[in-house]
Amino acid sequence: MKFLWHFIDLDKQQKQERRRLLDRHALTAQSSVLVLLLMLQLYFVSRWIWKRTLRKTLDPEEPSSPFLKLERSKRTPWTRKVGMLWTRAKWWAGELVEVFGTRLGRRGELVGAVAWTAWLLFLCVVRTGDDYLHLTKRFGIVGASQLPLQYLLALKAPYSPFQLATHLSHETLNIAHQLLGRIITLLFYLHTVFYLNFFIVKSLLAKRIKDSDVVLGLVAIVLFTAIGTTALGRVRKWNYRLFYILHITLAAALLPVLYWHVHRIRIYVWETAAVYLLNATLRHLNTRRYEGTISQIQTTSLLKIEIALPQDSSRVKIASWKPGQHVYLSPPQDYGTLRNIFASPFTIASLPEKNGRLAFVARILDGNTLRLATLAQTPLNGSPITLSVEGPYGVPPSIAELLRYDKILIVAGGVGATFAIPVFRSLQMATRKCWHPAKIRFLWTVRDVRETSWAHSQFDDISDTTSSHVEISVTRAGNGETGVVSRINDQRKRKVSDSVAGHEQLTLSTNSADDIELQEREGLLDVATTPLPKTNDSNVCYGRLRLRKIVDETFAGGNTERVAVLVCGPAGLSRDLRKEVGRWVRKGREVWWHAEEFGW
Repeated sequence: MKFLWHFIDLDKQQKQERRRLLDRHALTAQSSVLVLLLMLQLYFVSRWIWKRTLRKTLDPEEPSSPFLKLERSKRTPWTRKVGMLWTRAKWWAGELVEVFGTRLGRRGELVGAVAWTAWLLFLCVVRTGDDYLHLTKRFGIVGASQLPLQYLLALKAPYSPFQLATHLSHETLNIAHQLLGRIITLLFYLHTVFYLNFFIVKSLLAKRIKDSDVVLGLVAIVLFTAIGTTALGRVRKWNYRLFYILHITLAAALLPVLYWHVHRIRIYVWETAAVYLLNATLRHLNTRRYEGTISQIQTTSLLKIEIALPQDSSRVKIASWKPGQHVYLSPPQDYGTLRNIFASPFTIASLPEKNGRLAFVARILDGNTLRLATLAQTPLNGSPITLSVEGPYGVPPSIAELLRYDKILIVAGGVGATFAIPVFRSLQMATRKCWHPAKIRFLWTVRDVRETSWAHSQFDDISDTTSSHVEISVTRAGNGETGVVSRINDQRKRKVSDSVAGHEQLTLSTNSADDIELQEREGLLDVATTPLPKTNDSNVCYGRLRLRKIVDETFAGGNTERVAVLVCGPAGLSRDLRKEVGRWVRKGREVWWHAEEFGW
């Protein structure tokens, strides 16, 4: 079978037409994302109209009477049938896809990636005729047109255009960033292979391999390969800090290489450089310095950081901190422009608007948290420590939206409670103002009950609420010091004097987990139990959570009840809980699902 494209000679006018088509299809590939964003905005408007007007008329709120509830469950209006189908579709799209233990992504993400790949490949092929070089060049310029979008998806700042347009957090968009990176790499691989084949067939390889444009093109494909390889999940888990440093360094080095590779793609390189500069500027503007204290929670492997917000801060500014958000916290040493490399993510474990302070709790691991833990044992003459806080980041769950559901189940694993407790507190305070408050159940599983001590004060302001139910499951108890404390002591022995800062500078470790705030690890402290938080309706049990029983109890109220489920903890906890909730989704129950995972 003859190949559809072959080498042909073009006159000047034909080459100009080829150039026009190359630029046109590259622009089409880049601007296509605007169509997707426009469709998304139409969806947001339609959903708002549905919730504000049509649903209240066609599908009124759930009655409080059990008799009316039972009567209503016998009939299923078309509005609820549509909601069931939509819930099932979203649930199917959210299922995780793994191949040989490798996490590829969720179904919806992969379907979107395949569709976008097919669209870009279509733009690479359409109207190329039988011109082999036209096809080869089209792969390169269409791939280059996606670079600005790729860098935009990586923006952390809350003013990112994609975050504002999609209402999604950086963490969610980062998955699209990874998938688009693989698509771009595929297009550049095809561009490279097709060109090398052309050089070999035409006996030009020995001559062209010495030319600067070819050399730079090969360097670019090597950089893309290195970026993609270091971004693999196993590499990130092995050494996150190494991945991060290489990722941003190679991504910056790639731009001048592409700029001098060929002048036709320079417009896209300039756009990408502008996005890169925008990211650095927004992150700088979103960083503040505060005075804070660092302490290790007694007889545990947990680190607590508290920052009192300045008294002159406006109420509006404090209210911008929402439950469920996180920040990037830098060590007290001033690293200048490199501080983002040494920053670690910490979830805000308090309600700044109510408490007037920021509180963070993290497990002590190697690297940054270990350094902070060592400082916790070094009073520094009792003076507060200056901390660099970048954030807040993340799109937290809407409290007003959650209160529309009849039941809310919150499950936290370990220090995943730093996300869950502020959300729980906000829901409790909001339900006091509701005529028909939602029934909220909060479950927290920890390895040792003393790991809940930091949250005792968090429950004081909701102790008089009767619609809450708090349960704590303890999976381990005992005594003795383990590796965490010994590593802290060893780290203190390796300290070196810092004559400029006037206090101890600690040796930096680059373990894989130092930037994963919530990752659980073996070798934690096992200590004796202590009293539980004093909540209105709390109890403790020993052993693992019986997720099936918990989920069945949550959904036992009736087919018309809507349920919201939030989970934050290790990936295994989220996976097991999702499996149990999925049984009820397949039965037609309306479920809102939100998962904050760590440890994968």
